[in-house]
Amino acid sequence: MKRATQMAGAAVLVIAAGAAGAWLTWPPQTVLPRLSEAAGTTHSPTAQPAPAAAPTIALPEAAPPPEPTSTDFGGVTAAASTPPTAAAQDKDPASIDWPAMPIDEVRNRASADDVTAMEELARRLVQGVGITKDQQAGAGWLLRAAQRGSAQSAFNVGVMYERGFVVERDSTKAIEWYRKAVDANLPMAKHNLALLLRDGKGAPRNVKEAVELLRSAARQGMTASMFTLGDIYERGDADVKDPAIALAWFAITAEFEHQTNRGAESQLMKIASQRVQALQRILLPGELERAQQFGQAEFKQIVETLQPPKPSPPPPPPAETGIMPKPALPPMMAVEPDVDSIGWPKAATEQVRVIQQALVDLKLLRDKPDGAVGPMTRNAIRAFERIVGIRETGEPTRDVFVALQEAQKRRDAGAKAEAAKPETAPAESAKAEDAKAESAKIDAAKAADVPTPKDDAEAWPQSSADQIKAVQALLLQLNFSREAPDGVLGPATRTAIREYERLLGLTQTGEPGKSVFDSLKEVRSIAKTKPN
Repeated sequence: MKRATQMAGAAVLVIAAGAAGAWLTWPPQTVLPRLSEAAGTTHSPTAQPAPAAAPTIALPEAAPPPEPTSTDFGGVTAAASTPPTAAAQDKDPASIDWPAMPIDEVRNRASADDVTAMEELARRLVQGVGITKDQQAGAGWLLRAAQRGSAQSAFNVGVMYERGFVVERDSTKAIEWYRKAVDANLPMAKHNLALLLRDGKGAPRNVKEAVELLRSAARQGMTASMFTLGDIYERGDADVKDPAIALAWFAITAEFEHQTNRGAESQLMKIASQRVQALQRILLPGELERAQQFGQAEFKQIVETLQPPKPSPPPPPPAETGIMPKPALPPMMAVEPDVDSIGWPKAATEQVRVIQQALVDLKLLRDKPDGAVGPMTRNAIRAFERIVGIRETGEPTRDVFVALQEAQKRRDAGAKAEAAKPETAPAESAKAEDAKAESAKIDAAKAADVPTPKDDAEAWPQSSADQIKAVQALLLQLNFSREAPDGVLGPATRTAIREYERLLGLTQTGEPGKSVFDSLKEVRSIAKTKPN
């Protein structure tokens, strides 16, 4: 199997042209999505693959202003960013419908040092949209945009050199341009540069810097970088093979893809999930717990990094000579509450937080509520949904919130009823005699090897078979098993125990011990009452 350069890092040429988005990509080399897909870009069906290496062809100079050609790539160095002219500043590029603009106006703007116009002209020349196709001239305009300080164009020039599009393939120059885009904090450039450094192409091999770049890109939402980190740690490319950390990164990849695609299963999510399952089968409980802790912390860091910045508070009003009274609300104007009648918040973060708090109260979640939907929160929601017999989604929805409230009421009612039971009065002489007689019967039965009465269902049984049967009965009640309790510890019982432990964030042992029994009993208090 080829390394992650081919798996998640197939170099992609993505040229952004204002509102037009990315429009030129390389075909994938494996089943994994293109890097540009991981970055949320779009793809044009007119994109054409280039040969591995194309000769440099000199075109005659056009009338001024000259059209740049592929000869411009010979020994170039990035020029200082030139400020756009007044003609290029008359409109906000983001508000311009670039694809609908006449080609002459695009050309005039590009000649006036409008960087976005340069990129749009490059797109049309490469694809032949409304103009004769000329990939060399298009690449020249792209280079000019990169020289004017466009990070996206610098990245694309790097891909040109790495893949040999129009220019000779040159990994060293590719690294130079990738670094310029990395300086502008472009995650795709971090990813491609990391793969070259990891493999020692165009520069001495530097796995440490590659991992740092991949982690930085991952925190900007690059799922391809998340997956590649898992691949590096699983294979030992980071000089320290660590399957637990690999498992964490694969799990983060799958979860991030799940959220990004709103629950739809992408190809990358499917492959990452398969790697998760493979590692889960071979890792020891301690390693699984370490992977879980690392993954939860890293996922939280990614979510926090992607959070939009909070708006700055409005400036204070200018000082007045006198103190003005605070204006009152107009009549009949009601302040809209932050929560509805059942306490369901309106803000998405608060919705997650109240669900997390309810799961913590029910001892289905151990982490502190933080308002971020991570793997642990989804697992806890799925465990709750299975326990109360509703469809498993793992999503923090209003329906889940309502069901959690009902479960809390059932648990509280049961606890209150238990507390209201009268304490056993001092034994009367008759009852004391009966108790002594019953005890004598049990002792005699044990001595004669006669089966004794069954232990209280709420108590931990004495015999191993009864212990297994008690755990099996609770697993059946909580929808983690469909097998009738038989007291035999088989694969189905171990699988059900592991699934219960996994969803509740416990160390996965698969053993029907007393701690599992006590946990199952505690969780049973929130389950729906089953009909007779």
